[in-house]
Amino acid sequence: MARLLTRIPVVSIVARSAAVAIGGCGTPPSGSVIPAPTGASSPAAPPATTPAPSTSAAPAIVGEWVGVHDCERMTSLLHDAGLDEFVAEAVYGNGLVPGARSEDDLKDPSQSCLGAVRRAHSHFFTASGEFGSRDFNGQRVDDGHYEIQGGDVVVINGTPFGFRVAGDELTLEPRQVDIAGCTTKECRFEAAWVLMVAMPGTTWTRGTIPG
Repeated sequence: MARLLTRIPVVSIVARSAAVAIGGCGTPPSGSVIPAPTGASSPAAPPATTPAPSTSAAPAIVGEWVGVHDCERMTSLLHDAGLDEFVAEAVYGNGLVPGARSEDDLKDPSQSCLGAVRRAHSHFFTASGEFGSRDFNGQRVDDGHYEIQGGDVVVINGTPFGFRVAGDELTLEPRQVDIAGCTTKECRFEAAWVLMVAMPGTTWTRGTIPG
């Protein structure tokens, strides 16, 4: 596949901004003359106004959130969803087995977690609507955009997730993953991506991964 489960395709979302309409007089045709009015002075231009700064608070989800990629838990999530074909890729793609860069580097692909270690992984959400992730080395591995809908749904690259922020803790909950209607590997890959982003049952804690 062209993408690893640590990579997120960039999907732009519609930026919502208020448009300010500016009315203006038309320009007269070239060569025409508009006589100046007699006995009248030009009206003074209205004073320029400065837009008031926005006082809306940033969504609670804004910031960086650190979780843990645990091999056994990750492979269990994929297995339970019928997505075993992506287990090896998720393991080596997230660096859970030191030194493994492909399925061939795993000691036993049928037991992908042999020699695995737990790795920190983070997601971040900016006030401008940017989404991204960082691996255990602090290197950015994912990118995209997000928007908040209804206060408890975050749409990441077009996919909705339920979310809850309680103090410095974040939980993400995907919609039920059902691949019964998937007829292509790409469809099943997207289902795996949803699970890898949310890691249902994981508590993400506000913090950073040093780069």
